[in-house]
Amino acid sequence: APMTGVAIAAAVGLTQPRASQVLSYLAEHEAVDATSLGFVGRADRLLDLYESRARPSLAGPETFWFSTRPQLDQARRVARHAAVEGARVGFSADLATDLLVPCRHPTLTVVYSDTDLDLQSAGLVPAEGRSDASVIVRPTNDASLLSPAPGWPNEVSGIPLVDPVQQWWDLLDLGGADRVEAAERLRQAIIERSIGATA
Repeated sequence: APMTGVAIAAAVGLTQPRASQVLSYLAEHEAVDATSLGFVGRADRLLDLYESRARPSLAGPETFWFSTRPQLDQARRVARHAAVEGARVGFSADLATDLLVPCRHPTLTVVYSDTDLDLQSAGLVPAEGRSDASVIVRPTNDASLLSPAPGWPNEVSGIPLVDPVQQWWDLLDLGGADRVEAAERLRQAIIERSIGATA
């Protein structure tokens, strides 16, 4: 639905002048349309801009972990460990995407956390790098990376999720032909808003 610049500023926690500045930029890039009732986003263009302009804000280097357990089991162990440590986490690609829009067998999961996590007590071992990992932990001080925007599922099967748009970005960042295919399916689901709030 259309939203005024003032309403958008309030919704995202920006000053009205900053919201106007961003909306002007988005209008120049044909990512929003101005109507008599307010601004309406063009999901396809907004996603294109997010892919090219956004980078997750990390508070430290990502860490790499490995386990031979199924991804869902690993995620549950990580979530339990985070709860014990008092850490807030959000799960992204591959696993979270598969929970929302099943497409591929997840082999790697990105976890955003508001603190560094040592996952050895969760039954994982340190991995040398991304190619050896089954879990990547990305510490962040950006609270918007730890939960989805309103209207998207907060969790599935007890796993807290990040926003589907960030999941889509992470699929592309992780790379590989099967992830590109999964990213395209997720992109369509985002544009069509076919991911239910109670997925």
